[in-house]
Amino acid sequence: MRIQKRFYIPALSACLMLAGCAQNASSQSSSAASEVSSSSADSYENTLFSSDKVHTIDIELAADDWTDLKANPTDKTKYQADITIDGETVKDVSFATKGNTSLNAVAQDEDSDRYSFKVNFGKYVDGQTYHRLDKLNLNNIYADATYMKDYLSYQIFEAAGLESPLTSYVWLTVNGEDAGLYLAIEDISDAYLDRTEDGEGQLYKPETEQLANMTDTDKQGSQQMPQNNDGNTAPSGDANQKTPPSDGQAPAMPSEAPDSTDNNAPQNFGGQNNDGGNMPGGMGSSDSGASLKYTDDSIDSYSDIFDNAETDASDTDKQRVITALKELSEGDAEGSVDTDSVIAYFAAHNFVMNYDSYTGNMLHNYYLYENDGKLSMIPWDYNLAFGAFMNQNGGSTSSDATYIVNYGIDSPLNGASEADRPMWSWISSNDTYLQKYHEVMKNLITAYFDAGKFEEQINAVYEMILPYVEKDTNGFYDAEEFKTAFSTLKTFCKKRAESISLQLNGSLSTITDEQTDSAKIDASDISISDMGTQSGAGTDAPQESHQNITGI
Repeated sequence: MRIQKRFYIPALSACLMLAGCAQNASSQSSSAASEVSSSSADSYENTLFSSDKVHTIDIELAADDWTDLKANPTDKTKYQADITIDGETVKDVSFATKGNTSLNAVAQDEDSDRYSFKVNFGKYVDGQTYHRLDKLNLNNIYADATYMKDYLSYQIFEAAGLESPLTSYVWLTVNGEDAGLYLAIEDISDAYLDRTEDGEGQLYKPETEQLANMTDTDKQGSQQMPQNNDGNTAPSGDANQKTPPSDGQAPAMPSEAPDSTDNNAPQNFGGQNNDGGNMPGGMGSSDSGASLKYTDDSIDSYSDIFDNAETDASDTDKQRVITALKELSEGDAEGSVDTDSVIAYFAAHNFVMNYDSYTGNMLHNYYLYENDGKLSMIPWDYNLAFGAFMNQNGGSTSSDATYIVNYGIDSPLNGASEADRPMWSWISSNDTYLQKYHEVMKNLITAYFDAGKFEEQINAVYEMILPYVEKDTNGFYDAEEFKTAFSTLKTFCKKRAESISLQLNGSLSTITDEQTDSAKIDASDISISDMGTQSGAGTDAPQESHQNITGI
């Protein structure tokens, strides 16, 4: 996987753009989408994912389908719809809810239909894309008062030198009615692999079986078994086409998930020495490959990986993954891992501190990419970054913020031992790799934070989206909460960067348990919960339905 930062590609020529504009207006639908899909003038990086404005997206689907979706959101049924992006329409796409805990939280709220959605442009029209984008995620910005956690996390990954999903802000309407301010996120699928020139390898989204196969809860709260996922492509002729969930979407898990707050509370946050106990669903329990530990040579032993393949992986492809895991377990990182890429991944990941992930006890929210026998990781789902999952027990005292801001960059694990997270431990256990990791972290701090790019970037985003937050009556947080959260996020990142600089120059230990209080950066002026928590989204959120939630 390439790790150099990828910049947006400029338009090829005004002539090609004019040629696209000259088409008959009546052909702007599926046929226009085909023209757009084959054109190289305007890639989706420069259209939907340009960062200079809040884009507009309107979804049009049959009224009965919209009613059915709102009544049965956790079914994740795919509905046939038309999508208009910045005035350009693509017909006959699939439109479905997405998510796990966030989906159930909204499903239990009788006053909200603010779901996250997934669009598949080619589900019903073979080969159809939007400027070569095949799938799109529309995130409802749940549990994020900053409106920026996902967005900023991916910017930090890019600043560390790692390819990550593209994002942009959109104002979403469904059947002409405002849904609100959403974050559009490039799906990790064929288009992403093509854009990053990684299409020659195999892609997986590891997920423990307990997280992937929980039962659903409908809008009325009754338990349902998920529909069968047959993976078949439906015909394109039915304007009201509905299909069961697929595209790697797991059924929604109940909102009353196991309570892991004891493991996530700062006072119990034991770093690498915390084995997580016997929590279910990836929370300290044995897994079937999601930890990336080698067990044996049987494909069946790695169902968490191979049952969640995003590409058409053969048994030969799967054996290459197993061989790489075995070589890694034997100490051969160079032969089994794209070392530069994974080091960059952990440099950014450990800055933003998302413990609803591989470094926590949930064992999900990352993609595994294999190419020519070498493994790498792709970041995904950071709405609980910047200490939110770590602070999930509701603790928001100044001492908690100081503890989190200064958390050691060389002891990033929660709910797991180093032996249980081999994709991290090959770095921490080798002086040469650990030094490279420190160098990448130092470059990230120097080039992105100390140079002022971070503050310039998020200030611009704040000014751009504030008017939309102010008019978004469906949001989980109001404008005043957003303003407080934004200020807190900015302060948190500055203090985190300061602390890491001290850790790198030896003034503060890189191991949390070895740090002295007097050497820490003081973060007593901020409250982590001001940036949003999963235990309650905003003053008007349904508090009871958000209790004891452990991951999205």
